[in-house]
Order: sequence, then structure tokens, then C-alpha cells
Amino acid sequence: MRWVHALGSAVLSATVLVGSVAKASLTANLVQIPVNGTAAAAISSSQVRTFQLKVTQGAGEKFNVANLQFTLGGAGTGGSVSGYMYAGPNHDNTQARNGNFNNGYAATDPNFYDTMLSTPQFDTTPTAAVQSSNLNVVGSADFPVGPGTATPVVPTTSGNNNAANKVLNVVWGDQAGNQSTTNTAGDAASTYLIAQITVVGNTGGFLQGYLGGTSAPNTAQTFPKIYLPILGDINGDFVVNQLDLNGVNQNFLATGANTADINKDGVVNQLDLNLVNQDFLNTITPPAGAGPALGTLVPEPASLLSIGLIAASALVRRGRRS
Repeated sequence: MRWVHALGSAVLSATVLVGSVAKASLTANLVQIPVNGTAAAAISSSQVRTFQLKVTQGAGEKFNVANLQFTLGGAGTGGSVSGYMYAGPNHDNTQARNGNFNNGYAATDPNFYDTMLSTPQFDTTPTAAVQSSNLNVVGSADFPVGPGTATPVVPTTSGNNNAANKVLNVVWGDQAGNQSTTNTAGDAASTYLIAQITVVGNTGGFLQGYLGGTSAPNTAQTFPKIYLPILGDINGDFVVNQLDLNGVNQNFLATGANTADINKDGVVNQLDLNLVNQDFLNTITPPAGAGPALGTLVPEPASLLSIGLIAASALVRRGRRS
């Protein structure tokens, strides 16, 4: 693990990312994708949300190592907060690798939403051979001061319940330095998926860690404590309150990519209001340095419709719990 700890020693002097603005050539961002209804029903009757950690690399850069810590949490003042990270049926219980992600799984398959790590080469359709030869999961994170341990902490299929699968703590990358291969866009500036987290339930959490690339292999680039929101917190201020109810009301019946569409069924409606009411006053305590949720919802192609305020008369149908 010398390659990891050498990189980890540079963390404290690394460039810090503020929001989604980077001074360096690697930028981390969290993006939510919709979960197909068939897959969600197969996973659980609870709420299912999938988030992808993506990295944007500058021209000539190649991401080759990442350190990540993520823990679910929250407190139920007005309701209750619970949940876990989902491990799909074909999940790798040791390293959370998914050698066939985005290749052999349809969006209706629960395996598509596996909590997993992606290859440092950013293959959008990696084969098992490519995954095994280029993705090395070497232990737990040594962020912020290190060193970590030789054992990664990843979700497992046996922990798919509310009492387990609450922590993801891992270091992964390419021990060879990713020098002999190029990413899918050559050396051009590109954005790629590097990890995916599926949360079952209404809990949330915070991601923190750092990235390293081949242009400056001994300089780590930290990314901020990125907020994965508790269910119903549509404005990312760490609590479900009147502001979130207002956000649903103001976007009622809007379609397409919209943060007020909490259950991601393509429309802001009474179901979303119900979720805010059910989770009203639930909260999560942000750690020092935590920022608002980064990234945006990525809609399914069929949901790429205009977003706006529709049917003002519908406002009278909606109430709130105070």
C-alpha cells in the first residue's frame, strides 16, 4: 500500500475544492440518477435513491487513485431516520467492484444500482477482465491523515437491512499508474463515474476524500464533504422543513429534472408532498467544512420535458405538518 500512503501524505497540503469549483485538474461531484420502478420494487418497499460520484479531469490528466469515506446518519425529530447502502445480488462483498456495470445490466435489474466502485480508466462499459486488471481496492481510506488499514469497509449483501451497510471506507485505483492506457476520450477533458451509492430509506450522509492523477502523482486533491441529502431535504440545508414544503408547492406538477421530485417518478405531485410531511423536521448534523449537496438530477430520457410552475389552483390541495 506504499502507493496509497505516499499519496496520502500530501493530503494536508493539497488543493481544497470549494463547492464544485476546482483550482486543480480533478473535480469531484455527486449526481443523482433515477431508479427504475421495477428495480426499486425488487430492492425494497422503502425509498430507493442512487447517487453517482463523478470526477471531471482536465486535458492531459488521468485519475488513478481515490480515497473515500462515507457514513450514513441523521436524526428523526419529526419522524424517524433509517436506511442502508444497497448491495446488489452480484455485488463483490470484499471490494465492492462491479466488473460488468453499465454493460450487462438493464435499468430494470437491481444489479444496475449496486453500490460499487468503478475502474480508474473510466471505462463506461468495462468487461470483467478490464475491471480485474485495472481496479485495485487496497484498503480503507487514509484520509485525512492516514495511514488506513489493509481492509476496505464496503457494503455486503448480508448487510442489506437497517442495522448494517452504513459505512463505505475505501482506497482504490491503479497500481500501475494508468500510464499505459488512455481513458475513453483520450487525453481530452472529460467527466466519468468513479463510484456509485444506492441508499434504501430516508437517511443521508457525507462523502469526503481525495483524488490523485498521473500529471501530479504525489499531490492529492481533496474534495469537500459532499452532502448526500436525507430524504425530503430538497434544498440541501440539512433539515426537512417549511422551505422544502415550499419548494414542492412551487413546482407542483412540474416534470423533468427537478429536485422537488423527491421520489424521482418524473413529476412533482402529492407523493412528494407526502414524503416531506412524513420526514418533516428530520435533520442531519453536518461535519465541519460540509457544503450543500452537489450535482443535479439526471432524468430518464422519457422525462426530459419542460420544467415550470403549473396549476396554481392545485396549491389549495396541499397542506403541511407543523
